[in-house]
Amino acid sequence: MKRLPFILLIVLLLVSLAALHAADGLKPARKPNIILVLSDDVGLSRISCYGGAPFKTPHLDRLAATGLRFERSYSMPLCGPSRAALLTGKYPFRTGATSNGNSEINPAVHPTIPFVLQRAGYATCAIGKLGQSAPADDAAAPKRLGFDESMLWMGRATPDRYWNPRYYRNGEVVQGKPDEYGPDLTHAFLVDFMKRHRERPFFVYYSAVLSHGPFARTPDSKDDKSLVLDMVAYLDKQMGQLAEALNDLRLRDKTVILFTSDNGPYGNPLGTIRGRPMIGSKMELMEGGVREPLIVNCPGRVPSGKVCNDLTDFTDFFPTVLELAGVNAPEGLKFDGHSIAPQILGQPGRPRPWVYAQVGREFFIADQRYKLYGDGKFVDISDSPVAETPATDPDAKQRLQAALDQLRAGQPSQPASAGRAMLRPEAAPDLQADVRLLIEHKIVASADYWLANAVAGGQVDGPRAAELVIAAAKKLKPAAGLDEAVDVLRQEGIISTVAYWKQHAVAGERCNGANVARLINKIAQRLKAK
Repeated sequence: MKRLPFILLIVLLLVSLAALHAADGLKPARKPNIILVLSDDVGLSRISCYGGAPFKTPHLDRLAATGLRFERSYSMPLCGPSRAALLTGKYPFRTGATSNGNSEINPAVHPTIPFVLQRAGYATCAIGKLGQSAPADDAAAPKRLGFDESMLWMGRATPDRYWNPRYYRNGEVVQGKPDEYGPDLTHAFLVDFMKRHRERPFFVYYSAVLSHGPFARTPDSKDDKSLVLDMVAYLDKQMGQLAEALNDLRLRDKTVILFTSDNGPYGNPLGTIRGRPMIGSKMELMEGGVREPLIVNCPGRVPSGKVCNDLTDFTDFFPTVLELAGVNAPEGLKFDGHSIAPQILGQPGRPRPWVYAQVGREFFIADQRYKLYGDGKFVDISDSPVAETPATDPDAKQRLQAALDQLRAGQPSQPASAGRAMLRPEAAPDLQADVRLLIEHKIVASADYWLANAVAGGQVDGPRAAELVIAAAKKLKPAAGLDEAVDVLRQEGIISTVAYWKQHAVAGERCNGANVARLINKIAQRLKAK
């Protein structure tokens, strides 16, 4: 009997502990931090864990090896439409964001990810590049879009995103020093933001400026011989620094990192996939222009070392982030996207049957094997992203056409085209030889301007590019102006995305030199074929 008080004491202690445990179990788990990294002009062929070469990305490879890698993630082929689709969860024909010239977002009409998360108690931050989601130098834009804090390059066609950087920090202009590197300043801002908000959930839109032109040395570059390689390597290094900072703050297992790219690669080298060049790149709806890396990492939440072959596209980010955060969408808000949060957390999920991409008036719908363009072209993409071959499966085509018709109900169809097969730039184009051929055909008058400007990192004045397009088109078919000329070159398989040239080959605009070089190479190929 003397032992009874002691036994009662033990029982009471156990009951108390159980009660405390039960009460603790009723507390809601902390919502995860989410960092959505959108790299610029990187694409699939520059990430080595996807078979990309000659680029080396050990830090991203490590995130993939200890997390989840999606194999079939699709963007739009151009910056503005991709960013609008990502931030709103809606396809371009719904928002009007079909090109870089019309992709500004009005969150009162199309709420954004940070706009919704901010109202659910998340601290929100944007760093890097706001891009065409808002007018250039609009200091109030980040707040309107739902970002509590921001440090953003908001210029257009200016060289100050890298050295001697000019950024907007929480709405105020910050002019860096000539020896300061923009991506380093934004990374420091991010780490400070995470330190200050470590006790509450946060969302970061890490819209990196790397590796978009102008191509410039990084702090790690030894010379000017491999600038694109250096810029991708520096982006990868910063992803390693991000993971390290989260470790130091003890936030690593509380933070979901999602890494992707806004469109296919551009600049030289474009990179290869398992030793083979991709078909298409930035601005093109072919696979290389829209297939993107998607790496997700969060120790303890995201399964390690997994690969997911489910289809996903950029409209999926919004519903996915909300589900990961445990936040409901506002009443009446509808997405084109499908949440892939179950797959991210190691569950089967409900894979979408197709993906959609658009730029300008051109678009496609695709499943795991087949792709149907808006002009009726039907191809097999089993060997994506290195080949698209003509397909003849009528049932598959009918199935995709029905899905496309339902998706775009009430939208104008793309005009049918009986054009030639799309040309690809040669693997090692000879610009001098191509320009000489254009001189022989009286398309350009002399070589100097093109050899100096139609190069990676160079820029071609819009009117000069328009003269080139019109003169080339007239050698193939009658064309009265730029619009007709661009359409002629599209029918000839020289231009795959007309929106870029109609927007940039005009007075007051400039065309990227590498894009013009590729155009010259394709024109030369068509002339040789004639």
